[in-house]
Amino acid sequence: MSEKILLRNCKHYQFPEAETVDVLITDGKIAEIRKQITADENSVKVIDARNLIVAPGFIDIHIQGAGGYDVLDASENALQTISRTLAQFGTTGFLATTVFHTDKTNRHLEITAQMATKKVDGAEILGIHLEGPFINARKKGGISETCITVPDIHKMENIFTACQKKLTMMTLAPELKGIDSIIDFLQRRDVIASFGHSAADYQVTKKSFQTITHVTHLYNAMNPMHHREPGPIPAIFETEHVSAQLIADGVHVHEAIVNLTYREMGVSRIICITDGVQAIGLPEGMYHYNGKKYLSKDGAARYLDGTLIGTAISLNQIVRRFQRFTNCTLEEAIQTATANPAKLLGIENHKGSLKIGFDADIILMDENFEVYLTIIDGKIIFRKSSFGQDI
Repeated sequence: MSEKILLRNCKHYQFPEAETVDVLITDGKIAEIRKQITADENSVKVIDARNLIVAPGFIDIHIQGAGGYDVLDASENALQTISRTLAQFGTTGFLATTVFHTDKTNRHLEITAQMATKKVDGAEILGIHLEGPFINARKKGGISETCITVPDIHKMENIFTACQKKLTMMTLAPELKGIDSIIDFLQRRDVIASFGHSAADYQVTKKSFQTITHVTHLYNAMNPMHHREPGPIPAIFETEHVSAQLIADGVHVHEAIVNLTYREMGVSRIICITDGVQAIGLPEGMYHYNGKKYLSKDGAARYLDGTLIGTAISLNQIVRRFQRFTNCTLEEAIQTATANPAKLLGIENHKGSLKIGFDADIILMDENFEVYLTIIDGKIIFRKSSFGQDI
């Protein structure tokens, strides 16, 4: 049973200019949110938030690694380290994002699936997101060609088995022959089929949205927009039931395009992601992803040939940049990494918002999105060393 925690003097992220509120956490759930909650301080851990912003924990649906480890490392220690590292930056849940090897075993999927059923030491593993293997090799980005193959229902069955029913999302290219049977397989098992790593044109993309409702890292690893060859982007913009991931770092997507996306799609359809790699939380330098060297510098991760493979900055900073690039409200910025991903994953009835009865996945942060306290399932997982003592 979780201890009772009372957060006093919090700025509510939806009403940051209003008077502060208190938040009472009991048995891993949000029990009360109001001004001046009275509690027996002998039985409750009381923490003075000192006017910090209280918000739901972030949910990252596209992240490969952090803290020096990658999902591909195929170990419990790797996943625990990723989980703990993400919690330091306010992420309380994530999809362990990875690839499927066509030329060797996929032990990492088995380990990840097992860990998704356990309590980890930090951010909760909410499932597995596979990029591929049914993607277009012409738009592979940082994905190895050994992790790409043609659509085949028997291969799909093997992948699903390897993931032990923890496959939550699969990125695929809708223009590939035989992909319809893959999409049907996924949908019948409540797995999100996401458009991505695709060379589809406007017409194919538009048709694919009869069954596909989500897009992986908008703009990246897809055809650009041209006035005579519109490509997938206008189809994404105009299809209102389709949501899209956005790497709002100013590198993968220019800040002017981040702002354009906000104005064209509206905040409710955008999900900020990191597409993060193992260098998150580590100094700049050389690292390895899937057997290849990459350079982490200025928050971006690139292979030595210049190919972008992900970010090296955490989701709280991605959301901060999204707010700066778009001039949106604090509530809107936070929504892109909380309520929006929760809705996509079908967990919006207990995660992604500060509501009574919801899971106590909560963060305290300042106006620069620096995280001081992370609570997951009603337990304090991370506390910044400079963030004082309990009352």
